[in-house]
Amino acid sequence: MNEEIINSVRDIISDIRTDGDSAVIRYLKKFDGVSFKSAKDFKVSEKQISDASKKVSPDLKKAIKSSYANVLAFHKKEYANIKKQWFDDDGIKNIGQLYRPIESVGIYVPGGRFSYPSSVIMNAVAAKTAGVKRIVMMTPPKKMTNEVLFAAKLCGINEIYTIGGAVAIAALAYGTKTVKPVNMIVGPGNAYVNEAKRLVFGKVGIDSLAGPSEVAIIADAGADKEYVYYDLMAQVEHDTMAKAYLLCGSKETIKHIKKNFDKEKIKQVKIFNVDTDKAIDMVNDIAPEHLELLLKNAKKYVPKIYNAGAIFVGYNTATAVGDYWAGPSHVLPTNASAKYSSGLSVMTFLKRSSYIELKKVSPEVKKNIADFAAAEGLINHKKSIEVRKI
Repeated sequence: MNEEIINSVRDIISDIRTDGDSAVIRYLKKFDGVSFKSAKDFKVSEKQISDASKKVSPDLKKAIKSSYANVLAFHKKEYANIKKQWFDDDGIKNIGQLYRPIESVGIYVPGGRFSYPSSVIMNAVAAKTAGVKRIVMMTPPKKMTNEVLFAAKLCGINEIYTIGGAVAIAALAYGTKTVKPVNMIVGPGNAYVNEAKRLVFGKVGIDSLAGPSEVAIIADAGADKEYVYYDLMAQVEHDTMAKAYLLCGSKETIKHIKKNFDKEKIKQVKIFNVDTDKAIDMVNDIAPEHLELLLKNAKKYVPKIYNAGAIFVGYNTATAVGDYWAGPSHVLPTNASAKYSSGLSVMTFLKRSSYIELKKVSPEVKKNIADFAAAEGLINHKKSIEVRKI
């Protein structure tokens, strides 16, 4: 990580912790060129949300609502299949697990080159479905678009602030007079946002430290060359850091890509002329955020995939289907973290507690516990079980 970024973010967090709202106002002017007279000005009113929502075109409203409906349906099904609690009572002890939602969550919606109403839906719907009571949304002032506010309204979010970058993360983690702190922060962002999330982790939970977006495409000779071309182009248009891998058994397809791809953007694409079996081995090592299987009988290869944030199966399934419409959240592990972590879901917003109830116990079990404690030198642990008349 760039030392300049680390030091800058440390200073921002320190200032927010010390000066609260006044520091937020200073940074909004410095970074965004927005002058607020008071902290009340950076909170978005319900009227602003309502007015902005009315300005979204009917066609885009329909598209956003369709996305919302699919994501909601997916997470409702996910939630229904989670065993929220279970107990095993054998008469001597009753043990089990309890799942409870995180009480408050901050959602960061990035600005950057574009506006991202999809980020609102892909984070908020899972949180709402899990039962999170308070959801706070933050996004840079100049990216607080009508579409973003409409998506927020659709998701039932009414606590929204025009605060961006590391300033937003610090305010969510430590709170100000205007912004009450949250228990968890989710949502992607630039290097400053990522560093801020890293530094506040421990004070609050975070979803992940997201790296540049990435896709791996395994394609055979049957895959339409234009499908492959535009799926790769879609990936590298995110930004100059976005990564793409093409693992392809067709020399003709590879030739087509190299011939037609932008000379600068092709530098972001790593191309391998390999057969499908070799490609799968390579993909399990790459552990991409998105994996497209543009293969004949693609389903049969899915059991061989162990490391991928999301798997897009068959010639028709572009990554964009998952980005906007299919149902599962598009917030996925990057930088090979799919080897040990999963994408955002209802489970992201649920925490698990063990349930332990000792009803009665034999002298033998009581002695076992006491002996174990004594062996570790924890005498009062030993006594704490011995004094009980059970």
